[in-house]
Amino acid sequence: MGEFKVHRVRFFDYMPSAIRAMAFNSQTERLALARVDGAVEIFNFADSYFQEKVIPGQDGRTIEALCWVGGRLFSVGLNGEITEYDLENLRPRYTIEAYGGPIWTISSNSQGTHLVVGCEDGTVKMFEILEETIQFQRNLDRQKSRILSLSWHPSGTMIAAGMMDMIRIFDAQSGHATHRLLVDRGLGTYKSREVVVWSVAFLSNNTIISGDSAGKVQVWDGHTGTLVRTHLVTKWDVLALSVSQDESSVVAGTSEGTVVQFQFISPTVGQQNKEWVRTRTFKNHTHDVRALAQTETAIVSGGVDTQLVVRPLLDKVEKKTQESALHKIAFPHRSLVSCAKKAGMLLFQFPDHLELWRLGESDGHGKPGDSLPVQRKPEKLIHLKRKGDDQIHCSALSPCGGWLAYSSVASVRLYRIQYDNNNVSLTKVAKLPKLLHSAHQLCFSPDSSKLFASSSQSSVIVVALSQSECKYVHTLKPKSGSRQPIHLMYASEDGKWLATANTDHEVYIYNLQKLKLHCTVPVYSSCPTAMAIHPATSNLVVVHADQQIFEYSLAQKEYTQWSRKLQKQGLHPSWLGRDTPVTHITFNPKNPAHIILQDTYMFCVIDQSLPLPDQETALYNQMALRSLPEQERVAQSHAFKICKTFQHLLCVCSLEDHSLVAVERPLLDITAQLPAPVRQKKFAT
Repeated sequence: MGEFKVHRVRFFDYMPSAIRAMAFNSQTERLALARVDGAVEIFNFADSYFQEKVIPGQDGRTIEALCWVGGRLFSVGLNGEITEYDLENLRPRYTIEAYGGPIWTISSNSQGTHLVVGCEDGTVKMFEILEETIQFQRNLDRQKSRILSLSWHPSGTMIAAGMMDMIRIFDAQSGHATHRLLVDRGLGTYKSREVVVWSVAFLSNNTIISGDSAGKVQVWDGHTGTLVRTHLVTKWDVLALSVSQDESSVVAGTSEGTVVQFQFISPTVGQQNKEWVRTRTFKNHTHDVRALAQTETAIVSGGVDTQLVVRPLLDKVEKKTQESALHKIAFPHRSLVSCAKKAGMLLFQFPDHLELWRLGESDGHGKPGDSLPVQRKPEKLIHLKRKGDDQIHCSALSPCGGWLAYSSVASVRLYRIQYDNNNVSLTKVAKLPKLLHSAHQLCFSPDSSKLFASSSQSSVIVVALSQSECKYVHTLKPKSGSRQPIHLMYASEDGKWLATANTDHEVYIYNLQKLKLHCTVPVYSSCPTAMAIHPATSNLVVVHADQQIFEYSLAQKEYTQWSRKLQKQGLHPSWLGRDTPVTHITFNPKNPAHIILQDTYMFCVIDQSLPLPDQETALYNQMALRSLPEQERVAQSHAFKICKTFQHLLCVCSLEDHSLVAVERPLLDITAQLPAPVRQKKFAT
């Protein structure tokens, strides 16, 4: 496997924000997820739940609800605005003031022609969806209470609205309220407390299902406005509801972290009459479940514990397959750490600031597995707060440690870092090229003489850096005319090549000496999650969301023999069954045959000189090999050497002194910072 001195870094205090809302688009199989800090994330459920895009949040822009209309995404929040997002440039396209105070909820009709929003002042406001924007059409009958939840009947003729102590049914054509459904306050102490109808669902057979703060899921007849059935599911709030596309299943999320499923089935065998029956309870969260969605095969939930949970319904998927496994997405599928290989420094990206750290040092030598004594402790050099209201989208640190850059939706900022003994000074570069106004990705050349910034339509702006100025050089553009953003960028060690990848799965190689497109890597069906160019062979290594690995020769413009052999034999089932994507690729400077890949739970050294593991071989065989004699060990060893010593990994990178840096963020450290749950499970309760 090779010996490495590893800097074990645990001082990156990454803390994800709680999940506030989600919406699933069944046509494109994309899940939009909003966090409490205002950031929006897009996951591709057709591509191994890969986090394709992140739209950074903004101070003062909270999100209470999300809504898809075709391929367009809308959000509303307590700032009283409706926002539509530009999913190509990863920013809000426009915001419209609703003039009804804070907005709690949003819903669209199934025809995709109108939106309704529920406001603090008791109004339900209807907007017409136009090609480029939305336009206010009318207010429905004003109510005395704030509107907290909305659901449009599939026919588009009626709207159900949940509020304090009641549900109202509106005629969408006239705007008048036709029914008033009074919600029972419950027993005991609840009698004196108003009931909040947190969520409503309007089904095609005119059934209305509601979830409220008294812990009830209630089934109503929308024709007559009468209560059909009450299910008491918790002592606390039912915060969210979600209905399956065929309307045969409803799930409810509660304050105690449970997700309860109801199905429209016959309560007894052989009986024809169907009713809503409580069938399953899932406990995958420790805190409030604030958002829910249902796909054809799974229940998706998220809340205060920050994790996105995909729970497969075993009656809808084939057992013992990757699709039947529970998925918990706790960490971002993009890099928040930049490493200065030559200077031994790390840059940590937070939404509102950046931290620059110098790694510690050790003179000690020891056996594999030993902890070496630290001679010089890690040191925090810079804490740089962002300017403006927009969160930091991307950042980069130059290999020499002399330059630092970050971008928000509004601007790119570049700083010169100077070191004088123990003093560190930071100087902002005042004049940047006009074209450099915002970037999706930033990357420095290995000699720190150039900055690459990915811009709109998958283009890359090249900027030359010198002590005195920052000068525009060229814009690299792909031939395909793709409008999708670049999410990966890598500059080769020799300064000759730049590789970019976008969410259309296109990988482009640019020649930096000629400043033109060199070649396009054949498009693969899954999105690239990590890529790097080998410093010795100039081969591009790409790993995709479905865990497939490809090696492409830039000189020959074709896949290498090793890559063809790997694809012909196929990867090991245990490798393909992993549920977190590879996010970093680096190489062993001592051995050119070693490729190092990292995901959340392991890093793997692939030795290209060894045979590939076949289907019967144990993939995780490091411990077993150690107990074997030398001759047998050589005979049974294979190319994939997997290390699970470090968890949960945010970054693994190599330094110039041949050591590795492993940045960890244990999940227990994150859960320790969460607020106390409303109920903790105790033994035998």
